[in-house]
Amino acid sequence: MIYYLRKRHRLVLATGVVSLFLFGCFAFGVASVRDPYVGVVLVGMMFGLVVYWARPEAMAWIALFYTFGALPIGLYVGKVIGPVAIYVWHVALLSAIFYLIQLVRPRFSDFWLPGMFVLTVVLYTGIGFAAGYAPEVILHEATSLFEMVAGYLLALLIVHGDYLKGAARTLILTLWFSAAMAVVSSSSGLRLTGRFETIGESSFGGSIIRLIVPTTAPAIAVLAALVAAQILGRVRLATYFTMGTPALVISLLSFSRGTLIAIAAAAVVAFFANPGWRALLRSATFFVSSAALLAVMVPVALFLLQHSSVGAWLGGQFAGFTHRVLGGVTASSLAVDESTQYRLDENAALTRAIAKAPVFGHGMGAAYRLPFGDEGSGNDAFGFDQFTALLGTTYAHNFYLWWLVKAGALGMAAFALFALTPVVRALRCAAKPAKISAAVSVGFLVLAIVGPNIEDTPDSVVFGMLLGLAMGFANVGRGQPGESSRADPSEGNVESGVAAEPMSVAMPE
Repeated sequence: MIYYLRKRHRLVLATGVVSLFLFGCFAFGVASVRDPYVGVVLVGMMFGLVVYWARPEAMAWIALFYTFGALPIGLYVGKVIGPVAIYVWHVALLSAIFYLIQLVRPRFSDFWLPGMFVLTVVLYTGIGFAAGYAPEVILHEATSLFEMVAGYLLALLIVHGDYLKGAARTLILTLWFSAAMAVVSSSSGLRLTGRFETIGESSFGGSIIRLIVPTTAPAIAVLAALVAAQILGRVRLATYFTMGTPALVISLLSFSRGTLIAIAAAAVVAFFANPGWRALLRSATFFVSSAALLAVMVPVALFLLQHSSVGAWLGGQFAGFTHRVLGGVTASSLAVDESTQYRLDENAALTRAIAKAPVFGHGMGAAYRLPFGDEGSGNDAFGFDQFTALLGTTYAHNFYLWWLVKAGALGMAAFALFALTPVVRALRCAAKPAKISAAVSVGFLVLAIVGPNIEDTPDSVVFGMLLGLAMGFANVGRGQPGESSRADPSEGNVESGVAAEPMSVAMPE
């Protein structure tokens, strides 16, 4: 525009543009000094604009790393606006979706399934507000479900746009970074984003710290995907090392029995998705070789590191994992396990609440039990007493009973349509990556009976991404029009599926 103006006018306009730019810099500095959050927002807006101009798909990699990376607690930035807490990764995730929509240009039919579930959540959110429930609880519960839908859309767009390789590389980076941070945190006490729990005294001396970081759910999904891929076909050793090693470290430090549940369910689904003697032989070979490898590596490592602080720490971790996870799945252990008894009490209270409104539910934010615990007597630095007085009365480990309390049979039908449609379509597809994604999705659906992944942040994003991967691979495998022809997993080997599946996963806490 300046080129077509006269020289004198061009000088005036250029001066005005420079003046406006300098004024913007001045206003930016003043706002940053007066309110740090304003400065962060302005920097973030400029960064997002630069990414959009330079490489829009890179916002997806940024969102994946920041959402699931085990970052120090000080880097988990958010802003509380009324009853809502908005984190930076929320903004990055939504920006990535909008950027990819412009690049991929999906069909309108790709949005009807998540749109249907979003409308269901909005409906029951309105019912919760109309019933007078606590706004912070209502929005907290609705946010986790919206995050699940966002994860679904992100994974679907990544598959349709053939951005699997970049997502896989981001996943590998996130897993290794988070595994290193988790080891440092467990051994030195560095506080990371997530939950820290002391689960008892180790026979090697000292207490065992349980770390549940944002990468825990993605790590479980990666392990389940590797097992499913091995049952369905061949997996390269390099894939086991680059993805399996850090995922195993993160899962071990979480001391979660949910890992075994998800892997077992995914393995069963993968076997029946392609039954036969070859699948049975691959399954038996994988599990026997894995058990033999661990049986050799663990004693050798403990022997070489004996009488050292590293050896004591490593021995304590394995002792804690053996006691809580491997030994904790027996009938005798479950009968006296406090967490199991707590879940049974939850289920009984949930069942009574469901009976009062079985069809339409009570709405988001509805409490199914009275406040519990001895408020003020605990010394939990993370506010356990406050949890039992408010969120603990609405939060439950069994997602399905929890959702029946909130939305009744009508809402459960909407969730079943949203969750099972991608799984069924992927299992009916010949593409191996689709079957792997479906198997891991079923593993997490089973895990939702005892673990509140869908209700937690950002685990809900992981579950949504698994469903999005299943739907995306099923669509591409069927060669539906309007989708990327570059990503045809049905023509590749299982190794490409392994890289793609865990990738969905990462996109864990």
